[in-house]
Amino acid sequence: MPVFSFEIAQEGKPPFLAQDQSLADISAAWCQVEALAVMAKDSRGSSIRVRNAEGHIIIFTGIATALATIEKCRRPDCPLGNVKGSEKAAYRSRLLPVTVSEH
Repeated sequence: MPVFSFEIAQEGKPPFLAQDQSLADISAAWCQVEALAVMAKDSRGSSIRVRNAEGHIIIFTGIATALATIEKCRRPDCPLGNVKGSEKAAYRSRLLPVTVSEH
C-alpha cells in the first residue's frame, strides 16, 4: 500500500501536525483528510496537505472545505461518511492515530 504524508499548517508556518499513513489509494487518503479536519476544526485559516511517497502534494485543502465534504462521502469504509452534525465529534476517538513531528 502507498504511504501518504499528512500535514496541517497555517499559511506561512511549518506544520503543527504531521503523520504518515499507509492507505489503499487516494480516496482513502481523502477520508483521512476529513478525519483530520474534524480534529483541527478550531484551527481557523489552517490547511491540510497530503504528499505521496515521492513528496509531491496530491491534496491541498482548507479545513472548512474538508469538513464540508464529509456528508457527501460515498466511500462505504470512510470513518466519517455517515456521520451528521454533532455526532462528528464523537468519532474523534475512532480516527487513525496522529503524531506531531517537527519539520
